[in-house]
Amino acid sequence: MKSISKAAVMALLAAGLAGCTGNGNDQASPSSNASPTAASPSASASSVLGQEARIDIDQTTFSLIQWKMDGSHNTSVKGKFLIGDQPVSSAVLHAGTSKKNIVTAQDGSFELLVDQSLLADVQVRIVSLDEAKVNGQPLSADAAEQVKETSTYISVYYPIEVSDVKPSAADPSQVEVHGQIKSGKDDVVSFFQIDKYRIGGKIVDADGKPVKDAVVWIDRDEGEGFAKSTPTDENGEYQLFYLPEDEETNLTVTIGTTRYTLPENKVYIIPEDTSVEINITLPKEGTVIDDKPPTLVSHTSKGAMYTGVLAGLNVPADVQYTITIPDKDGRFVLTVPKEVWDRHPSFFETKMTKFVDQEEQLTWGDTLPSSFVQPGANDPKNIEAAIQGA
Repeated sequence: MKSISKAAVMALLAAGLAGCTGNGNDQASPSSNASPTAASPSASASSVLGQEARIDIDQTTFSLIQWKMDGSHNTSVKGKFLIGDQPVSSAVLHAGTSKKNIVTAQDGSFELLVDQSLLADVQVRIVSLDEAKVNGQPLSADAAEQVKETSTYISVYYPIEVSDVKPSAADPSQVEVHGQIKSGKDDVVSFFQIDKYRIGGKIVDADGKPVKDAVVWIDRDEGEGFAKSTPTDENGEYQLFYLPEDEETNLTVTIGTTRYTLPENKVYIIPEDTSVEINITLPKEGTVIDDKPPTLVSHTSKGAMYTGVLAGLNVPADVQYTITIPDKDGRFVLTVPKEVWDRHPSFFETKMTKFVDQEEQLTWGDTLPSSFVQPGANDPKNIEAAIQGA
């Protein structure tokens, strides 16, 4: 949570409130019989002087669940925007990347929907105080500019449970932490695994010069399994990511409105479970690619695109540890210096998509270095693990 608690800011707030007396007389009558229960604007200002500006939300952590067609993955949550114990009305908030305005009521309260199907730290922040009031009095422009930086977070993630912590057999200064990412009973979680393979290569003209801005297209069965590459760069290189199915595939290259194809009734067969390098030489005349070396050369290559959920430890970048890819039940093993674990660090979770350029394919239980597993900007980073038996 980011709070504003500066005397200078509250002084601005006091000045803004004190200037709004609602009385047109230059001097107050000494015999005025003001009601003892009616708070003057200046008194209202002094009551918030030196207090925090904060967003209080009833619940800030939620378990990640599957998306539901009936919308039940969305949960309503209530909150309040306060300066000290004084509610701020007519303030405008945004949640996450949504541009929907959430306006605080007279008592500073508001309500928003949390999408529990998205792994994220969702920032709830003040975006406007143009119409905001404290005790019915508007904030000054300078005070509002400072206070609007107030924010807090709602976190959505799978709970993590630690079942065992024991010394590492390989290094007594390290401990093995056996944990589990706990999903809902009927939820199907995609932990880090192969999602697609890479098709890449180089396009050159008949003289062997790289062709820039060419696009490679592949499709099966008159459009099924369609994919296209990035435009070729100045070196004529392209890439696309695709899930080959060992079926007949149409292969074409387009440059602007010109479309190059394989000979009539010729198709390309891309092998399953591997990446492929396809180098193409375009014809000097016509638009038919000669489908044999040296104008069409292909071979399998290493690497694959992976995607899925991973867990990591929320520690400084210079702290090195290892963690395994969770198995189908979310179980993983973290190996970390004992002195680091004794400081009770929190976990983070991320849904990572990454091309891994190596011969051997990664699978459940494989060990990853901490440098591999890094959280994204909006990933939940303060997950407190439940310790089994504690």
